[in-house]
Amino acid sequence: MPDPALRLPAYVDLRLLGRCNLSCPFCFGPRHEVPSMDEKDAFRVVELLRRAEVRGVVISGGEPTLLPYLTDLVAELSEPLPSGAPGPRVVLSTNGLAPVVTMKRILPHLSWIAVPVESADLEQHQRMRTGVAPHRDRVLGLLKEVRTRHGHVRVKLGTVVTRLNATGAHSVLDLVQKDAWLPHVWKIYQMSETNYGADNRDWLAVSDDVFEDVVERCAKTAADRGVQLQVYRNSTRSGSYLFVDPDCQVVVIDEGRERRIGDLFEDQEKIAADLHGAVDLTRNAGNFSGTYPDL
Repeated sequence: MPDPALRLPAYVDLRLLGRCNLSCPFCFGPRHEVPSMDEKDAFRVVELLRRAEVRGVVISGGEPTLLPYLTDLVAELSEPLPSGAPGPRVVLSTNGLAPVVTMKRILPHLSWIAVPVESADLEQHQRMRTGVAPHRDRVLGLLKEVRTRHGHVRVKLGTVVTRLNATGAHSVLDLVQKDAWLPHVWKIYQMSETNYGADNRDWLAVSDDVFEDVVERCAKTAADRGVQLQVYRNSTRSGSYLFVDPDCQVVVIDEGRERRIGDLFEDQEKIAADLHGAVDLTRNAGNFSGTYPDL
């Protein structure tokens, strides 16, 4: 049975660091200068999540593969629970730049991996995923590697719609040469206006009408290739998430904005009180299971 003192939603996003080897102008993760969660605290968080018997954890950042302890962390997180129940489904949300040898150590412990491609137009993609020129090719190579050699791991491909890629986003799946390499889920994101996304919204954000037009074109592409399409809209963001940030602060989304509600270890009573109404358990579960379905 879960620890009754840890009344967490079933699905949690663990943002271990802000540091990243890209500088994407739409990023809604922690600021890059935010210190990384140290290894001791990271394993304390994992222990707590397992005691709470959460059902799924998305590990992100920043870029989590930059952390030397990541393989050991996901291995421990995904282990069966002491009760004999399965451990949480673990999703790694990565920019895809880690060497294959690194990914091969991590992949055995994952249920899903989430990687990004923003446009079939290379210039559009490079303007969004800034910092490493061959980024798109590296991601497509990782997609092929996972789909051909790591059959237990499901793949979510993510595309964030901005003014930079509104004309090329719908053709992303055309970059995947073989149907056997296609992702299990393709998710189209409306740009969240948080952190770097908030800084750059005036020149990046598209209107709701433009976004829905892109979604309609993506839906046709997905149907043609037989890929499940999911759509993230900012209107459904509030109540869907519980984040744990690198400083162990618990973060919820309130009226579309991030709100920090306390330290995961020091403020558990306050967090439990604030979570009531701040996280909609149905929306939290639907967001995870829609994005990472149990196939």
